Amino acid sequence: MNRRDAIRHSATWAGVAALWASLPARTWAALALPAGWSEDEEQLLTLIGDTIIPTTAESPGASAVGIGRFIIVQATACFPAGAAEMLRRGLKEIQAVSVAQFAREFAELGVAQREQVLADYEARAASTKGSALGSGSNVHPFRLMKELTLLGYFTSKPGATQALRYLPVPGGYKGSVKLGPDERSWAL
Repeated sequence: MNRRDAIRHSATWAGVAALWASLPARTWAALALPAGWSEDEEQLLTLIGDTIIPTTAESPGASAVGIGRFIIVQATACFPAGAAEMLRRGLKEIQAVSVAQFAREFAELGVAQREQVLADYEARAASTKGSALGSGSNVHPFRLMKELTLLGYFTSKPGATQALRYLPVPGGYKGSVKLGPDERSWAL
């Protein structure tokens, strides 16, 4: 990682922390929807996020934290101007893949079909290199959606306290701790 990427990552995390601290309800849905975005686009991003991180018996899914709103706010406020248009292009492409494979829109599909659409769409993303958070110019829209879904979910209270193990004041530093097969990783 070079210095520019490190500064860009730091700025993104600082933006996330500032947004999170300002939320009274501690869910991303409490943020204002940026101008120019529709609730339908937000709901589609939330459904995509919930397909990426579904609800399990141990933790809520991405929809529980209002992930669609987080993705829109981050892409609009913290990324270059082209990121929002890239997201919109990705939403249209996902709808097109869904209609081509199952003759229905993404929101009308069952869980297994949504997973298949996203897996096929992600296979296209595998050919592009670089991180969406690194703001590479040749980034696939799904990579941006997926990285923002992971960032928004695991920096939310449910993601950090229910999906990951969490101690508000952890003990001493232990550099390398082996996890058992049923143990989860620790939150920050």
